Amino acid sequence: MFEFPLISASSRVAPEHFHARWCDVATHPQWAPGMEYLRLGEPLRAGARGVMKTRAGQETPFLVSDLVPGRVFQDTVPFDGADLTVRHESLPDGTGSRLELRARLDGPRAAEVAAELAGLDEVLAGDLAGLIALVEREH
Repeated sequence: MFEFPLISASSRVAPEHFHARWCDVATHPQWAPGMEYLRLGEPLRAGARGVMKTRAGQETPFLVSDLVPGRVFQDTVPFDGADLTVRHESLPDGTGSRLELRARLDGPRAAEVAAELAGLDEVLAGDLAGLIALVEREH
């Protein structure tokens, strides 16, 4: 297993607004500029499968691997020899939110795939900043 550094931020907006955006996968490109699209092939639930495409890559399957209403959205993307799981959590923090992203790779090639994904933590941090800016404009 390989764990990327924790990414966290705070916002004045309530946690459920962030969770709603994470769950609305079709809108991810609005705040994650590296994404071309994400599409679920079935209703949102833990175990739901879909496809995603980065602007620089090819279409890749993903799995909603955990879903806790109002709090957690977690997705898993398979790579050759390792699975990338990103857990998005929105937690109450005073009158706003504390947002946390945890990314990890599991599998026999986790260390190799981590090297191939160098800079992923910076991309995720930028995506989180984009999401916060969007949600704060909306609320």
